[in-house]
Amino acid sequence: MGLFSGKKNPPPESTEAPVRELSECRENGLALLHVAQSLIIFIKDFSLDFKEIGCDEFKAEMDALAETLVSQTNTKRLESAFEDAKPTVADYICREKKYLGEKEGELKNIIDLLTKGLAVVNSENIAFNARMHDQSEKIERITLLDDMKKIKAEIKLEVEQIQKTIRDKQENDSRQIEALSRKVTTLSKNLEKAKTASLTDGLTGVYNRAAFDRYIKKLSDTSTINNAVFSLLMIDLDNFKKINDTYGHQIGDRVLIAMTQKCKEEVRKEDFFARYGGEEFSVVLPGMALKAATKRASAIRKGIAARNFKLNDDDHKDVKIAFTISIGVSEYKKGDTVGTLIERADKALYAAKHSGKNCVVTEAELLTKQ
Repeated sequence: MGLFSGKKNPPPESTEAPVRELSECRENGLALLHVAQSLIIFIKDFSLDFKEIGCDEFKAEMDALAETLVSQTNTKRLESAFEDAKPTVADYICREKKYLGEKEGELKNIIDLLTKGLAVVNSENIAFNARMHDQSEKIERITLLDDMKKIKAEIKLEVEQIQKTIRDKQENDSRQIEALSRKVTTLSKNLEKAKTASLTDGLTGVYNRAAFDRYIKKLSDTSTINNAVFSLLMIDLDNFKKINDTYGHQIGDRVLIAMTQKCKEEVRKEDFFARYGGEEFSVVLPGMALKAATKRASAIRKGIAARNFKLNDDDHKDVKIAFTISIGVSEYKKGDTVGTLIERADKALYAAKHSGKNCVVTEAELLTKQ
């Protein structure tokens, strides 16, 4: 019989079903990843910003967990990371509940004290005014006696003095209230100024690195949930060390200020412009995809390159200085972290610097060169 027995070999098993199942599994995995990332972001947003209970550390741990979900493909390690995170979340919830309970108790005590204090003050004022008016009415009744003309005149003067005292007290109370209101307003303004100063670069007046980190993380979280698009420009001032060496650091500072002022002319109100560090700056462009962001970057670069800046100081009278910038551009993609987004923009910036400077390079161009 053997090979020539006449039996037919079974037809090869179709591969369509396993491929389809594999594709469905991959889609389910991506969907679950998106759900997990979104839930982590919601947990972070739900947590209140109380330094006393370690909110910054908790949010950092949640960010680390989110990045692990994106980067890790080993199921056991993912399960291990989640198991490690569960006690952290539960402990933070307990700390937050306890803290809110304590603050609620303190607030009730403050309200109680203020209420009692105001009641006492109000009661004292009412009693004082009532006594003063009662006394003045008694004195006025005495003045009705016809045979006491001299006493009548004296008592009238006394009544006027009492009434003046009452008016003075009322005016003084009003002044005190106005003064307290002004103090509260001043404190609020000073608090707002301090908050702004903590997020602003002292030299250029644009946002600083801390503000950038906070903003782009929040925007990244929002985009993870809503699939909103945004792009990032990383800008570096070309040959800045040479400028400093040639003209001095004071001129270098003025160049940085001039550059930021020119960049501001090209960015929208909703864009986020920050000093990333040294001579490096960043612009976050909400709602702008890579192509449009590249056009914006080119406009910024051309605007800087076309300008000559007068120095006009004692050591460099009528001296004009020209400088250029290099820009790397990346676009937020589904599954991105802040780190991966910045890394691609940095690589594009590095390529721009090594392509002769004074140019714009995008992450898409890097892929075509590979």
